[in-house]
Amino acid sequence: MSLFELNNVKMHYSTGQRVINALNGINVSFEKGVNIIYGKSGSGKSTLLHVMAGFEEPTDGKVLYEGNDIYKELDLRQLHSSEFGFIFQAFNLIDQFSVEENICIPMRFAGNKDLNMFNRLKEILEIEDLMKRSPQSLSGGEQQRVAIARALVNHPRVIFADEPTGNLDEENSARVIKLILDLCREFDTTLFMVTHDMDLLEFADRRYRMIDGIIREE
Repeated sequence: MSLFELNNVKMHYSTGQRVINALNGINVSFEKGVNIIYGKSGSGKSTLLHVMAGFEEPTDGKVLYEGNDIYKELDLRQLHSSEFGFIFQAFNLIDQFSVEENICIPMRFAGNKDLNMFNRLKEILEIEDLMKRSPQSLSGGEQQRVAIARALVNHPRVIFADEPTGNLDEENSARVIKLILDLCREFDTTLFMVTHDMDLLEFADRRYRMIDGIIREE
């Protein structure tokens, strides 16, 4: 059984008089490992990631996770708190919380009190000295490392990364990508990453191209 299977998945948006077809009947199966989805801006890759992650229910079709429809047969809150982790381009940290509090948000939702993963990630990501600081006082690279810790702190089975280096310079981008890949492989976490950066394709176990809301494996 595939980890994810999408059956005739469509996503349409209405903007006034105009209908945008973001996904045009996606039929694809995804396996465990490092899956990189690439394509130009507007090709539908971020929409696909959001649909798979349980953020946006598709207009039509089914999204199956281990054979179960995530929108009709599974508890999205439970998936988001323990099965899935998320890394965003915009970091999405909460400025009113300290770094430590930001990282621990998924642990609170899941009722997880085991600090082993938390302590390990602090060390690996070299953010031990940042715990009491506010996210807005950090550099972009530091904020993204905090976001990676938050995504992995519950040891999820799947990480969704949406253009995770889009707001970083070249040096920080290379470091962040290496960290994400190394951590996912060490903890046996499946990665779905969308990007427009062709240089990242060399790291994929499988790569997929999005064009006008259609996907194909390459």
